[in-house]
Amino acid sequence: MDGSYQLYRPYIREDFRATCAYCLLAELFAAGFENFELDHFRPQSLFPGSYADYYNLYYSCHPCNRIKRDKWPPPALESEGVGFVDLCTDDFDTHFEETLDGRWLGRTVSAKYTIDALRLNRPHLVKLRQLLKSF
Repeated sequence: MDGSYQLYRPYIREDFRATCAYCLLAELFAAGFENFELDHFRPQSLFPGSYADYYNLYYSCHPCNRIKRDKWPPPALESEGVGFVDLCTDDFDTHFEETLDGRWLGRTVSAKYTIDALRLNRPHLVKLRQLLKSF
């Protein structure tokens, strides 16, 4: 595998508006352009045919990409319809609620799974959300 999917990086960055697909922090608040990577939404280790699939490549900050790695719901959860919330196709407000203190709560089982698996209430994320609400 040659990494040719990296050629998509500027286009994916534009599609995601320079914002992490998971924690939703913009580059400005997430250590800049250098801290962002392309993530295989469906992990390449489990879905090798999607290695260079443009629509499987998501713009991700380094911490979210490192945490997600090749995580994917086990077949038992998938059979129940539980998986990662995909904010490319799913509505944030349908799945998540942001509390006044900056935490995300899951409104759906998939949202709860996503929050837990990706640790989307990491202390610095909660603090940044609090700060951003004050503007």
